[in-house]
Amino acid sequence: MEIIFDNWSDGDVSCCQTIVVRGTIRTNNSYTNDENGDVQVTTGCRNGYKWPVRSGLFKTVVQLVAGRNDLVFTYKGCTESLFVDFEVNNSDLCVVPLYVICEGHDGRFQAPAGVDNSAQSACQRIALGLQLVQCLFAEKLREKGFPRKTFKVEKDLDPDAPHCRIFHSSLDVYQARQLDQEALWERIGREIMSSELGNDRRKFLAILSCTYWNGSQVMGDPALGGGGLALLGSGTLHTWPTSLAELVHCFTDQRKIHSDLLDNSCFRGTYAGCFSTSLGAVCHEVGHMFNLGHTRTGIMSRGFDNVERVFLSVPSPIVKGRLDVDETNNLILVPCLSVMSGPNQISCRPEPSPASMPKEDDLTSLTSSCAAILAHHEWFNNTPSITSNITYDPVRSIVCSDAGLKVVQLRASCGAVLKSWELGKKSPRKHLILPRMKVSPTTLVAINSCGYVLTQLL
Repeated sequence: MEIIFDNWSDGDVSCCQTIVVRGTIRTNNSYTNDENGDVQVTTGCRNGYKWPVRSGLFKTVVQLVAGRNDLVFTYKGCTESLFVDFEVNNSDLCVVPLYVICEGHDGRFQAPAGVDNSAQSACQRIALGLQLVQCLFAEKLREKGFPRKTFKVEKDLDPDAPHCRIFHSSLDVYQARQLDQEALWERIGREIMSSELGNDRRKFLAILSCTYWNGSQVMGDPALGGGGLALLGSGTLHTWPTSLAELVHCFTDQRKIHSDLLDNSCFRGTYAGCFSTSLGAVCHEVGHMFNLGHTRTGIMSRGFDNVERVFLSVPSPIVKGRLDVDETNNLILVPCLSVMSGPNQISCRPEPSPASMPKEDDLTSLTSSCAAILAHHEWFNNTPSITSNITYDPVRSIVCSDAGLKVVQLRASCGAVLKSWELGKKSPRKHLILPRMKVSPTTLVAINSCGYVLTQLL
């Protein structure tokens, strides 16, 4: 019996602390889809965790320390080692995780009885969640043929920084629950940037503590990202793990969500579904912070509800979403549902993957243009040695950059990508003449080889 690693080799370098190691079990020189059990990973002198093997496939999540990490994998008496280096880039740009407590709120997020819903517990959950988002983006770039790259978190930049900061807002809790998500995003964003944390070298993932489900509607539950802030509610934060030891349980917890708690599970109705969908929503909104628009498929559409499959080899219901065009020819996001015979008749159709699949499809993806934007983005790379901007001439409808254009997109008012060009794969493309479009775009977005991003209203 052998343990074969699919996505890492000895000496590979990780740019984030948390990584996913995928592999297969080979018996008698042949791969089998009958093997089931647990593979255990230990890191140096630290105790490891067990991760499920399903149909001969496994995924493990490992937290690294700075420098070299010696990992040991054990499965049914078979042992295999792997060493990975953890090194972050030299940029001073980072994402700061925040837990936002409004005036008049005690900081305890809504949770079932017996669950630690303190601000300290919230910070543990948010910090680990953001590490998983870091990891996901790095893996998705690799899948698209780019080197593993991701954004830095504050702890990567300053080891003495807290894993997650508590931010006290002057916004009254009752007012916060009445505001729509745009107003909340603007208010919280202004407060953060006016505080001592405000800095154009920082972006913020903020989770609002006072999200409340009253049995029929949810209040204070934003999900909005862009610029320097991704703001989301805490309605399902109780389903998130506080440590890596809880990750398998949280991604596989099939307990049903009680009616007095928010069910944001894409109609799966389970704790595991809530964790996967809400973590996927964080990925989506963080993507907006890094200039990604809405796409027809993938993470930047509604293709983020199966995030658990990125991190674990587990059987789970599959849910899908899409981007549709409404009667006025505007692109809109449609929830992960299949419309059957009318606007009010909807259902979710699980589609389990065949047991004989040689490789597992995790169903969570970035489009090639999204991956290209992130791969060249200033926040995903070392500080550039040279800088170069991008210009747009509306008279000639031409986009130019001396450094070479990488991606140019035209987007609709809702942020949906109407047309995308990936340029300069072989030689730098310094200009692009934009064509006329059937659907009138409202925004031009372009990125060059230095990571400079132009966002231009048309």
